[in-house]
Amino acid sequence: MRSGESSTFGRIFTLEESNLIKEAFLKASKVFESWGYEFMKVPLVEPWEDQRLALGPRSRDSIAFKDTRTGDILALRSDFTTQVLRTVANLRDVQFPLRVYYFGSVVSSEGEASHTGVELLGVEDLEGDAEVISAVYSFLRDLGLDNLTVNVGHVGIVESLISSVQDREEVRRAFIEKDLTFLRHRFGGSPVSELPLIQGGREVLGLLDRIGLKRVKEELLKIGDLLSHAGVNFVYDLSEIRSLPYYTGVVFEIFHPAVGSAIAGGGRYDRLSEVFGVRLPSTGGTVYLDRIVDVLKPLTRSNKDLFIIDTSPGKRFGFKLASELRRFGYSVARDIVRRDPEESVQIAFRSGYRVVLLIEEEDKVKVYRSPLDFTETTLDKVPDLIQVL
Repeated sequence: MRSGESSTFGRIFTLEESNLIKEAFLKASKVFESWGYEFMKVPLVEPWEDQRLALGPRSRDSIAFKDTRTGDILALRSDFTTQVLRTVANLRDVQFPLRVYYFGSVVSSEGEASHTGVELLGVEDLEGDAEVISAVYSFLRDLGLDNLTVNVGHVGIVESLISSVQDREEVRRAFIEKDLTFLRHRFGGSPVSELPLIQGGREVLGLLDRIGLKRVKEELLKIGDLLSHAGVNFVYDLSEIRSLPYYTGVVFEIFHPAVGSAIAGGGRYDRLSEVFGVRLPSTGGTVYLDRIVDVLKPLTRSNKDLFIIDTSPGKRFGFKLASELRRFGYSVARDIVRRDPEESVQIAFRSGYRVVLLIEEEDKVKVYRSPLDFTETTLDKVPDLIQVL
C-alpha cells in the first residue's frame, strides 16, 4: 500500500507525515494553552448507549462490541466532544467555565482519524463561540496555513426552514452536502433551494429578517463583530449546518484553498450535556489533522543531529561518545548494522541526519557535513568541534 492510501483501518502515514502530526499537536498544546485551555485525556471506549443518545443516527457508524465480562455494549470513541462531556460530568469540584483541549484518534466505520481541538464548557454568551473560533483559527495560522476562510452560520436557519417537511433528514443531508440539484428539485423556485449559494458579509443577513429569524441575525452580527476585532477572515454561510445532530446555535467550518473539504469545524451544543445528566451550555471546535498533513511544512528543524559509525576494533568508542554528545543536548543515533561504512554515510544523510561521525581509531575520526565533505580530527576533539558546527 502506498503512502497516503487508506485501508479499512485508516490512512497509512509515512514517518515524515507522522512527525508533521506530532509537531501539529505540540503546536496545539502551545497555542491552546496560551488561550487558557488545559489538556484533557479522555477514554478511547465509552458505553454505546451514550453514543446512541448523543449522536442519534450517526451512532450507526460506531464500532461497537460486547464486554465479555459484563455483557455491556461498548463503542470506540467516534467523537471527542461527547467524551469530554461524559468525563466532565463524572468529575468533582470542577470550576466553570472550563477550558480543555484534546488530541487523539476517533474511530468509526469510515476509518480512523486524528483530531485535536478545544471545548469551552459552561458558557452561554456568544463571546465563548467567538473565542473558540478564534483559538482554532490562531492554531491553524501558527501551523503556517494562510488564506484561511471561516464559514460562520447558525443551525437555526436550516432547522427552522425544514422543521415541517416530511423528508426532514433527507433535506437536512442535502444542506450538509450542499446538494443544489436535490434542493432545487425539492423546493422548486423557492429561495430555500438557493440557500447554499448565499455567502458573504453583513448584507446577506437581510434574508433572515424576511423569514422571521431576527434573533439568529442578531447573534450572527455579534459573532461577526467579535471575529472582525480578532482578525479572523470569515464569511456568513446561511446554509451552514453540521453533520452531527447535537448543535444548537452558531456553527462554523474552516477552509484552506489547497484542501477540498473543511479542515476544522464546530459550534455550540447547549443541550448535549443532558445526555450525561447535567446542564452545561458549551461550544467547541475540532481540527481534522489528517486533512491538513499534505499542506503542512515542518515547524522545527530535524531532531536528527548526529549519526555515529564506529569501525574501530571492538567498537570501543562510539557508544561512549554518543552518550557524551547526548549530554550536550544532541540527538544521536549509532550505526549497528554490518555494512560498508561509506554506504552507512550515504544512508545517514538520506535519513536526514545533519552530521555523520566515522570513527576508525581513537586518533582518526571523520566528521561529515555532507556525503562527500568531511574533515579529520581526533576523538578527544569531537565534542568541541561539534559545538561550533
